Amino acid sequence: MNDTGFEVTLSPSQADLILLNTCAVREKAHERIYSRLQSFSHLKRAKPELVVGILGCMAQNLGEDLFALGLPLDLIVGPDNYRKLPELIERARSERTRVNLTRLSYDETYQEIEPMSVNGPLAFITIMRGCNNFCSFCVVPFTRGRERSRPPESIVDELNHLIIQNKVREVTLLGQNVNSYRHEDTDFTGLVRRILDETDVKRIRFTSPHPHDFPVKLLELMALEKRFCSQIHMPVQSGSTDVLARMKRDYTREEFISLTDLIRSIIPDAGLTTDIITGFPGETEEDFEQTLSLVEAVQFDLAYMFRYSEREGTSAKKKFIDDVPEETKLDRLNRLISVQRGISFKKNKEEIGKIRDILIEGASRKSAREWMGRSESGRVSVFPAMADTTIEEAMGRIVPVKIVSSSSATLRAEYCEILQISARQSL
Repeated sequence: MNDTGFEVTLSPSQADLILLNTCAVREKAHERIYSRLQSFSHLKRAKPELVVGILGCMAQNLGEDLFALGLPLDLIVGPDNYRKLPELIERARSERTRVNLTRLSYDETYQEIEPMSVNGPLAFITIMRGCNNFCSFCVVPFTRGRERSRPPESIVDELNHLIIQNKVREVTLLGQNVNSYRHEDTDFTGLVRRILDETDVKRIRFTSPHPHDFPVKLLELMALEKRFCSQIHMPVQSGSTDVLARMKRDYTREEFISLTDLIRSIIPDAGLTTDIITGFPGETEEDFEQTLSLVEAVQFDLAYMFRYSEREGTSAKKKFIDDVPEETKLDRLNRLISVQRGISFKKNKEEIGKIRDILIEGASRKSAREWMGRSESGRVSVFPAMADTTIEEAMGRIVPVKIVSSSSATLRAEYCEILQISARQSL
């Protein structure tokens, strides 16, 4: 039970309130929400007083239109209105009326609201909200509003609380474009510097930066400070300058490649990952070949790859015809995945024999007898569970391991201590 009087239940059939937190970026996310809502119809018929609500970006993007779909839905709340949730829920329940609040805010950052839970030794802290870039395929500026940054003091205080109360060892700083963070005289590099100086967190990561304003001083700080992890997720979206212009990404393929060259000149071992879209309106085969050639040139460690799908409210849907056939989108996506898988396999193979410091995050998904964690550059490793140590005791420890084998997605490792013992025994 929390201070608002709500108690969590794991069974929807026992609930008096069901809230679905949503995303509007991917089409499949919408489809899952529609399906989930439809599955609640029998619960609403059996319990009319049940309140069902949609929160987040999908709620913001579609608003009142959701009520017209015949779904068992009572409450629609956009991401800038969560503070009002208790009173909105009570209104929907007591007045038996549908409630919709999707007003965007110019200053809401939720700086005083800390997460209910963290993922083991990992924490994720939102440092800013909104976006000013207005990429043509993206709904975020319309669902989350313009950029506004939290005071650095509130971020540092939240992290220190999580370190003490939840034994957090690693934090990921979140923002649609973290490089745009600015609160009074503190920019993003200054914020990271304060976290390094004013907390004992063992590792700092961030996502996502925009290529058009990546500061050199941030890279220099990353190269200097071991606690500031050498992992950068930087969406490129396309390797064609013409497509990038239609996407309103305001950089060219040459500028992106130059930036990745700069990153690796300052941080040779940096882990670089990205997002890529295939089949954006107007994308020709030549445009797609330029994407393949950029991927080959940059050699990303990992890429998240998607076929284009129209999103309501975006300028791309309003201005461009979705003219790339679905089979062409999928063919290009599969070709891109094949190229990137080969690069990932090669780069992981190069890790064999190297010693890396791994922060233990939890048990492997495939076996409780194996654990997993990531290196500073973000590469995932799987290694044997420690004898006479529970995973709860081990999570958050940073241990040296030696990489012994690899696939395109995962590295397998052994503890350096185990290898040393084995070596001594063989003498």
